[in-house]
This record gives sequence, structure tokens and C-alpha cells, in this order.
Amino acid sequence: MYEQDYLSKLAQTSDELESHTYVPKEGATFETFERGKRRVIRSNPFKDRVVRRCLCDKALVPQLKPYLIHDNGASQAGKGISFTRKRFEQHLHEYYRKYGTNEGYILLMDYSKYYDNIRHDKLKEAVRKHIHDPEVLWLLDLILKNFEIDVSYLDDERYKRCLEMKFNNEKQYKLSPKLLTGQKFMAKSLAIGDQVSQICSVYFPTPIDNYIKIVRSVRWYGRYMDDSYIISNDLDFLHEMLDEITKIASELGIFINHKKTHIMKLENDFTWLKLRYRLTESGHLVKRINPKTITRERRKLKKYRKMVNRGVVPLTDVQNSFKSWYCNYQKIMPYRTKQNMLKIYHDLFA
Repeated sequence: MYEQDYLSKLAQTSDELESHTYVPKEGATFETFERGKRRVIRSNPFKDRVVRRCLCDKALVPQLKPYLIHDNGASQAGKGISFTRKRFEQHLHEYYRKYGTNEGYILLMDYSKYYDNIRHDKLKEAVRKHIHDPEVLWLLDLILKNFEIDVSYLDDERYKRCLEMKFNNEKQYKLSPKLLTGQKFMAKSLAIGDQVSQICSVYFPTPIDNYIKIVRSVRWYGRYMDDSYIISNDLDFLHEMLDEITKIASELGIFINHKKTHIMKLENDFTWLKLRYRLTESGHLVKRINPKTITRERRKLKKYRKMVNRGVVPLTDVQNSFKSWYCNYQKIMPYRTKQNMLKIYHDLFA
């Protein structure tokens, strides 16, 4: 529908941006489940997506990307999860070549409710160091204003401290609309599913990246959005780094997830980006798919069969979903596991 009359719509949007009368709409919010996790996703109207795409491609990405470290691999052209995994494996091989042993440690870090707790004031302060165009900053402020959370249900005392408190958007989504009266708003949180949120969340922890890479000269460090790692042969050094990172994260307003943050031995099994790794005595890197991933996909295929029977999901969508999953993991799945997965798929959808 947008493309049927896109020239006039683009001209109208351009006029609104030049006259500063452009107002982004709130968009639709819905729940989805990813690897068993409940996530609240935001979908913007097509007009707003065009504006955000232009803002990211022409302003935010070109001006912020030069300040990202090389081992920051999320949501960037030419990078992604495959790039991050290759760099991670390269770092493990470099560690073994330097020390000649698999006796060492890895610090696996994760931020708690990362998107939900990015403060707008801290984000604006960081972006303004590198972007000085008033039109770009005005549009970014307008979009961040659109992300503010209605917290009218908070009393005055808690409202004063809301920026320092950990926020959970999933609980916010379950609240009754009667409590959201629009009287109090919290300038915090980025919407999952929004392109501006993706770029800002990739850039926001840059002070932590720079501290590790530049100040402490740690080569074997990498980050994929809110997941990161440090490899070292010194256990005390990793504990010290975790304390320093926690301090910087606290200054930024984000929180370390201590339940998912661990220091593991390289000779034991550990999980990074949904794959299991182990460094052997000979320097061989064992890489396996997480068994939970197999179980989850088997259950998903059985549910898909029922949904296809009811006419809820087209068969082509199921085929594309399984092909995407299978091609992503086929290189690291054992032969027998691959044959079993193909047999289940063909038995259900032949």
C-alpha cells in the first residue's frame, strides 16, 4: 500500500522533517518466544521504518562505526554471528599457540535486560561526542522520546529513582492499561525490533570495549551485542576485569547478569553464542551444537505440523524455517544427528 503512492508519501515525509512537524507513531507491540525466552517486540509503521532506515544508513552507522572495536560483531555489514564465532575461535587458537596448553580461563559476560535499561541521557551524551549535525540529533531525540516508558503507576519516591532501578519490559507489557495514564514517563529503554535501537545498542557499551581493548590491552576479547568474553591464563586478572567492567556498566546504567556471567576453564565445556566449545590438550578446538537446540527444533517441527493442519501456517514457511535452521548448524552436527533431523522433517512433512 505504501509503494502504490510512495513518491507523494516520501515528499510529504520530507516536508515534515524539514519543518520539524514529523511525529513518529507508537507502533504495535507483541510477544514472541525465541529459544524459550519471552521477548516483547515492537513493529513500526512503514513510514517510520523508512525514516529510521535513512537515519541509520546515512548518519548513525557512518559516523559511529569508526569508533567501534573490530571484535564488536553484531548488526554490521560484513559481520554478524558467523564473524564473531570465527574471531572467537581464532582467539582460542592464538591462546594455545602462545602458551602451548589448554590450561587457562575464559570470562563469559552477559548484561541483564540490556535493551530495557539503556538510559536515553547516557546514550545522547555518548552520541553527541561524534555526531554534531543538529538535524540528526533532533530526529534521534524525537525517536528516543517515542521509546519512553509510561510509569504512571510509580509513586513519587520510586519515580525519582526509576532510572537507577533495573527495568523489565516483559512485566511492563503485562500491566493493565488502566495503570498507564500517561502522567509519568521514564526516559529509558530501547525497543527490540527497531533499527535505531539495534545501532544504538551496538554502540552504547563502547566505553567498556575501549577500556578492555585499549586501556588494559586485552587482545582476546570480543562482544556480540550484550554477550562478551575475555580469555586469559590469569584467574585473578579476570576477577579484577569483572570488577572494573561492573563499575563502568554501573556508570552507564546497565547491569551485569551475574547468573549468566561465569569464569570457566578452557579445558571444560562452555557455551558461547549457543555452541559448546572445549580446548583439548593438543590444541584441538571441539565445537558441538547444544543438545537443547536439537530438542527445541524437534518440538518446533511437531508444533508446526499441527499448525499446518489447522491452516495457521503455510507449508512453505515451515520449509524455509527448517532450511534456515539446518544450514546454520549442519557443519557442526554429527552425521547421525543430521540424518535423524532430516528423517523427522520428512516423516512430518512428506
